[in-house]
This record gives sequence, C-alpha cells and structure tokens, in this order.
Amino acid sequence: MKNAVIIVAAGSGKRFGNKVPKQFLNLNEKPVFLWSVDVFASIKSFKQIIVVFPPNMVKPLSLKYKTKFVCATGGNERFDSVKNGLALVEDDVDYIAVHDAARPLISKKDILLVLKEATKTKAAIAVERTKDTIKLVSISGHILKTLDRTVLRNAQTPQIFEAKLLKKAYSKKISTNITDDSKLVENLKVNVSVVEMSSLNFKITTKQDFDLAAAIITNR
Repeated sequence: MKNAVIIVAAGSGKRFGNKVPKQFLNLNEKPVFLWSVDVFASIKSFKQIIVVFPPNMVKPLSLKYKTKFVCATGGNERFDSVKNGLALVEDDVDYIAVHDAARPLISKKDILLVLKEATKTKAAIAVERTKDTIKLVSISGHILKTLDRTVLRNAQTPQIFEAKLLKKAYSKKISTNITDDSKLVENLKVNVSVVEMSSLNFKITTKQDFDLAAAIITNR
C-alpha cells in the first residue's frame, strides 16, 4: 500500500498574535510543522509527504528541505491549499491523509489507527470527545437547545481517505465555509468513520497552546 499525506502549513495564524506564523516557530528546537512531517515520515507506507506553505515560503523551504518533502503553494482558503497539495499526489497512491501542521503532538500510533479504519471504510477521521456541555444559541443570544454531548465529537486531523474518493470530493464545487475535508466527503453521501485519539492531539491556536505543547514534548 502506498500512501501520501498533505500537511497544511499555509495559514497566517492571526489568532496566535505573532508576526511569524505559528507553524514556523521553533517548538523545542524544531519548527512546529516539522514535528508532523517527521512522524508521518516514520511510517513506511507514507511514501509521499507534501507540505503546503504560504507562497513566499515555498522557494526557500523547497531548497532547505528538498530531500525531506515536496512543497506546495497555499491558497486563499484552507480548501484551496489542500487542493493545491492534492494536485501533486502521485497517481499510484492508495490513501491520502490530510493533517494540520498546527497539531504537532499527533502520534504514530494514532495515525496508524486512523489509517487502519480508513482502509476498512474508505474514509476515517481523528476525533476527540466533547468535554463541555454544548448549547445551540440563537442570533439574539438565547439558548435554543442543549445538545447531548455523549454523541458529540470534536473533529481533528489526520483525516484519511481513499485517494480516488478525496479527489472526487475536491472535484466538486466547494463552499467557502468548509473547514475540514470530511465535510466534502460527507457531501458525496459517503459514511465517514471516526477514531477517538488515545493521546493529546490539540491544535495550537494561542500562545498558551504553544507553551503547553512545549511542556508536553519536554516531559515525554
């Protein structure tokens, strides 16, 4: 089996509040995005690693890491970036994983769990149980409904799909409010399986998240 991964590292990181996008900051002496690259590279079936960068970073990073991965140019929206990465996937790839570079704590074990499920069902994503009580709220700011958190999950990455299925999903017209790849596959009326992560896999969004990730890596 031959697999590819598209690691999305093209975001501006506005919520992080730093001049340098968070994915390029050194996390325990290694850029945030490189943690994801290295863990996927440790899995033999992932023969192709594609990292999507902001346009101005593609050339310098291609030169610096030319033997480690393939660089793709990011687009205006996340789905544009994934689509650009998808265009570089080799024709003989069986499964494609999409992963956020801002999730540097993903483990090899959990990637393999999602991959195993994807090979059974054609589509599987990493999820986390929702810990908080979730309220459906009206535009005016009133609670409409309290949702049952026992059936709620927070979508994460990696999200892994049969290659031809993901390519088909991306060949359709895409709404600008799409925030993850599984929604595109859901739109094809395909069931997407979920795999609960056994270890921390949070997304670095704030400086507090960054500090927490650094502490976790230090204490591993």
